[in-house]
Parts: sequence; C-alpha cells; structure tokens
Amino acid sequence: MRRAVRWATVVAVFAAAAPAGADDTAQRDAQARFEEGLGRVRADNLAGALVSFQQAYAVMHKPAVVWNLALVEEKTSHPVDALAHFREYLRVAPEADPDRVRAQKHIDGLNAATGHIDVAAPTGAAITVDRTQALGATPLADPIDVAPGHHDVEARLGTVVKSVGIDALAGQTMHADFRGMDAAGGAAGAPGATAPQADGAGAPPAGEAPPPPDAVPAQGTTLLTPRVIVAASLAGAAVVSLGTGVFMAVQSSNNASTATGYRNQNASDTCTLNPGTPTCTKWHDAVSAQNRDAVLSDVFYVAAGVFAAASVATFVLWPKAQDGTSAAKSVTMWLVPAVTPGGAAVGAVGRF
Repeated sequence: MRRAVRWATVVAVFAAAAPAGADDTAQRDAQARFEEGLGRVRADNLAGALVSFQQAYAVMHKPAVVWNLALVEEKTSHPVDALAHFREYLRVAPEADPDRVRAQKHIDGLNAATGHIDVAAPTGAAITVDRTQALGATPLADPIDVAPGHHDVEARLGTVVKSVGIDALAGQTMHADFRGMDAAGGAAGAPGATAPQADGAGAPPAGEAPPPPDAVPAQGTTLLTPRVIVAASLAGAAVVSLGTGVFMAVQSSNNASTATGYRNQNASDTCTLNPGTPTCTKWHDAVSAQNRDAVLSDVFYVAAGVFAAASVATFVLWPKAQDGTSAAKSVTMWLVPAVTPGGAAVGAVGRF
C-alpha cells in the first residue's frame, strides 16, 4: 500500500511540473508514457517500463522521470546509463528532495560496478569510444563511464586519428593518453593506456631526447581479468576433483583389504548361513564401502576431466571484447566438488 501511495504522489508531482506553454499533446503523451511505466513496474515488467520511461524522458527531464528511468536501468543491467541518469537526478532534483541521499548511494554502487577512462589529449580532439559513441571534444569534463571489458578509444584532431585499446576494470579508472598527437600529422609519442604521473615526473634531463613511449597498463591494472578468473576457477576445480578421486581410490583399496581380511576369517558359507553375526556385518560394510568409494573415485576423475576441458575452452574461446551493456553485470563462479554423507556433489560459490 505504501508503494502505491508513493507512485500516486509521483504522478501528481509530474503532472503539476509540466512547463507552461509546452506543447499540450507532447506533454499529455509524455505523462501517459510515464504512468504506463509505473504500471509496468507494478506488474514486474521492467523491460516494458524501461521503454515507457525512455519515451517520457525524451520529452520531459523532470526529477520523477529521471529517477524512475535510472532505477529501471539499474535493475535491467544498464549500469552506465543508470549512472548517468542518477547523476542527472542530483542536478535537477530540489535540494530538499529526500531521494537525493538514496541517489548518491546508487551512484556509489554503480561507480564500483563500472569502469572509467580518463582521456588526456590536445584541446579540440574529438573522442569516440568503440567507434560508435561520440563524446565530444577535449577537454572532457569527467572520465568516460564504460562497462567492464575491452574498449577502443579514438581521438581525432584535424586529419590525424589515433586509437588505443583499454581493458576497463570495474571500479577502476584507466588512462588513455593522446597528448603526443597534433593536427599537422606529427606525433611526439605514440598514444597509449598509461599510468598517471605527477607533474614533471619522469621528464628527461635538459638536452636529452625522451625515450620512446610505450603503451603500458594504467596504475592499478591487474591480470585478473574475468577470463583468467573463470579459467583459473575451473582449473582449480579440476585439481580438487583429481585429488578427491585419488583419495577415494585409496579409500576403496583400503576397504578392499579390510574385506579380504574378514573373508579369510570365515568359511565360504559362514555369512550365508549366519549373515547377522558381527563379523559378517563388518565384512558386508567393508565390501559396500569399497564399491561406493570406487564409484566416487570414477565420478571425480570424470569431473576433473570436464573441469580441465572447460578451463582450456574458457581461456581460448572467451571473447576479448565485452563492451555491451549486457556484460556490465559480472558473475564470478567457482565450482568445487565435495563428498557428502549421501555421495558426491559439486558445489558452486561465487559473487553475483
């Protein structure tokens, strides 16, 4: 009930906020799309609500529209768009709006879930990401927000075009350096992904030519990319499975020796005539344990092979480019075989 009341209040505020003199038909249609989006949220149709809020936003950038659009974008795995609209909400919402604090919390969480690219280039260079997203000319006001993964950053100054590949990591800011390019076609140095330096740091002594610059990882870059993490997790699962299979094989061998000892203590038909005696019971238990451990050993050997093959396939086939918004939501999972009282199992642990 409280949620319904809040939605109704939002609709009323939105209707009252229509600017005077605006086209009545466009305003009414925008309000209808906004209310349609609210209804779809209540029906748990977030994909449809996203479309409705986008249509309303095309006409109206009022706080209620921006807030709901950002929320739905976040819930439908569009973190880069959601981050931009939560920031816009802080710009357009009244200072007394209680949702400003919540918006900042969303921004903090989305900042940690997205990558960021700081561009250094001569003034007036046109910056493009992944050959489709034009961001305007330098200097850019803020770092570029991107989904984690590989991105191509391009700078165009006059007739000169330079590009650099960036592997963006969630929660980290990478640096694309184009300061060596000029509009006349000369280049003081090759552009690259570089680590930030203090002013004057690393400058060569007077009279000496600067060393040729190399494209190096930005500060904080790590080799633990999603591909490496998943492949290593699967390889670890293969090692654990192999070790467990060996352990089960040893247990089966020990139980076989125990069963042989009990068999040697009894005549061939003793346990057939008196199966309930303590010795016969232990003999049967040892035989059952031997068979069970042998089966588990085979299961874990097979699991080790599957995990090893999956690790190799993941490392080889994992796509290098992951620049769509669908890749923004990361899933890291480790598959670990385990032995339970009821037999073999494979457990999954991870971060979603």
